Amino acid sequence: MGAVKIKDNIYWVGVFDPELEIFDIVIPTEHGTTYNSYLVIGEKKKALIEANKKNFTEEYIKTIEEVCPVSEIDYIILNHNEPDHSGALPAIVERNPNIEVIYSKTAKSFVDNIINKEYNGRAVTDGDSIDLGGKTLTFYHTPFLHWPDTMFTYLIEDHILFPCDFLGAHYCDYNLFNDKLENKEEAKAAFRFYYSMIMRPYKEHILKAFKKIEGIQIDMVCPSHGPVLREDIDYYLNFYKEQADRYYLNNPYTQITIVYGTAYGNTKMLADKIKEGIEETSVKVKMFDAATDNMNDIIDEIEISHGLLIGSPTLNAKAAKPIFTLFANLVVLNVANRKAGAFGSYGWSGEGIKMTEDVLKTMRMKLPLPAFKVKMTPSEEELEKAKEWGREFALKVLEGN
Repeated sequence: MGAVKIKDNIYWVGVFDPELEIFDIVIPTEHGTTYNSYLVIGEKKKALIEANKKNFTEEYIKTIEEVCPVSEIDYIILNHNEPDHSGALPAIVERNPNIEVIYSKTAKSFVDNIINKEYNGRAVTDGDSIDLGGKTLTFYHTPFLHWPDTMFTYLIEDHILFPCDFLGAHYCDYNLFNDKLENKEEAKAAFRFYYSMIMRPYKEHILKAFKKIEGIQIDMVCPSHGPVLREDIDYYLNFYKEQADRYYLNNPYTQITIVYGTAYGNTKMLADKIKEGIEETSVKVKMFDAATDNMNDIIDEIEISHGLLIGSPTLNAKAAKPIFTLFANLVVLNVANRKAGAFGSYGWSGEGIKMTEDVLKTMRMKLPLPAFKVKMTPSEEELEKAKEWGREFALKVLEGN
């Protein structure tokens, strides 16, 4: 498609990848994606923002040189150093050894190991700026959105925010601008999905980033993936703010979510009794069957829960498949330091319960009680003990809330 003029002396010089079906091994990309890069031309100097994906290097450089030769660019700004943002960087530096590579204060080691030879580089942090001549770029260090090196770049005179993956989407449309898309609602759905799969674990960092850019005028958002946003910008900003506020520390109620898998009903019997024990305290409880309930609903409740209890039987010396599915879906949340526990019924040796405990520990959750497990069908006495175990767990959660 070639370079696209965004505003006077500002160009999109990225790459479309409509055929991409899976991003980063695990994220479905039903609508492909884009690798956005931007060229800003001042009266004195020129800056390239983002360095694209390696296998598109030739196409990328050709698009840049529709506007100006790479040898004439003074700066290349890396808001982030993941390979889809930095893959073409060595080729850019090879063509222009004098170009100054600009990156956040935590990014130098990444850049060193991408270029792998001497280069002209500089770290920037909050409030640092570059004057291109009539166009001033200023920087905000925004770590963990979604890497520790991430930063935002803001073009002061034109009120354009270049926020890296923040406010992005895996959505490829050759119309490029969100006000020109053929299916705007489909694109918004892709935007929301991108948030849920990539940005969702970083709520605290999202809120910190909003504080840093509070008060600046934003007339256009140029993310690293997906459409350039120049319509309904408040919708996108408010969606992030609302989702980031949906955080367990902001939940007015102390809550525990119980998720179980059950083969013959025995683990469910324990779950029911554990729930009764929790309900004897002031803690709110939600309970789900991992095999039959909607996984998105389960994740939504875990997201705002102070505690998580997982019950599994043991099948072939392993936790049940629905529990492994739950673990896979927990990748979109940050559950570190929350209280957790495991329980279940087993027939032979109970490895599924131990495996569940081990995964919870690996996710850096805190396990205040040893796992509760029974062999085969729980007796009335064991059910009462399960109830007490649930109550005791709830009290541990309240202690830390």
